[in-house]
Amino acid sequence: MSLTIFLIISAGIITLLFFVKAESIQKEKAIENAFSGRESHSSEEFYNKFFKENNIPEHIIHGVKEILEEQLDADLSRLIDEDDFSKNLNFFWEFDSMADVEVIIALEDKFNIQIEDSEAEQTLTVRDIVNLVWNKLHNDDTP
Repeated sequence: MSLTIFLIISAGIITLLFFVKAESIQKEKAIENAFSGRESHSSEEFYNKFFKENNIPEHIIHGVKEILEEQLDADLSRLIDEDDFSKNLNFFWEFDSMADVEVIIALEDKFNIQIEDSEAEQTLTVRDIVNLVWNKLHNDDTP
């Protein structure tokens, strides 16, 4: 390999790394802005504060939150039930345009359910996601 080709490839790799790092910093800033002023809470605290009174099984809430954290590649310890992916959390789609599809696929796989496109489109908040999964599972259990 000639030195010129090596230098061009090296410059391309360095440029790519720069853009990846810059995007990561932008994402961290967007997350901080969305969750500014909120205290961090454990998965158990999240469940107790937002879902326990609805008698939704704890494993569903933990599973949904785990999927969101994995697919969005973010610390969601300051998430609340009314966080809205069409409003204050819509920046996630700017960093990964396929994240919404990946979240739906992961929910379907983890909970062995089918989510229609129309249902996904109407699911905006964290509470909406949890309720959708719970209703799918609950309705499947009833004769």
